[in-house]
Amino acid sequence: MEFIGIDYGSKYIGLSWGSEDLGVAVPLKSLRNTSPSDVFVALNKIVAEKGCDAFVLGLPLHMDGNEGRRVQEVRQFANKLEAQLKKPIFFQDERLSTQATQYLSGNQTQSLHKAKKQKARGIVDSQAAMIILQDFLEQRKYP
Repeated sequence: MEFIGIDYGSKYIGLSWGSEDLGVAVPLKSLRNTSPSDVFVALNKIVAEKGCDAFVLGLPLHMDGNEGRRVQEVRQFANKLEAQLKKPIFFQDERLSTQATQYLSGNQTQSLHKAKKQKARGIVDSQAAMIILQDFLEQRKYP
């Protein structure tokens, strides 16, 4: 199976692609979250180009595991996505995915400054989507 990983945000939607056969996720571009119709048109195009059997959305749980307002936003987006693109959706706990992205970028002090600039361009979001999808693929491989 092939998956598109999604890190949903109010400004940017980070994307990644991965395959169960390869067992690896790679970052794609981020989409500006300007309008739902634009987002779904762009996602439909990416699905056609890359291939996708299902979506994996990061679920922004609180550190204690409880759901908050952001989880409700992601679930609403997931419902619209499933209705528009007719693909199954899986959820993956995304706690600390942004921090993991910053860690992968190198020095913590430098990466925090760098992450602020990258966040403005959506780079951190696509890397977070990659981590979300990679975690999902690993859990499927080693349940």
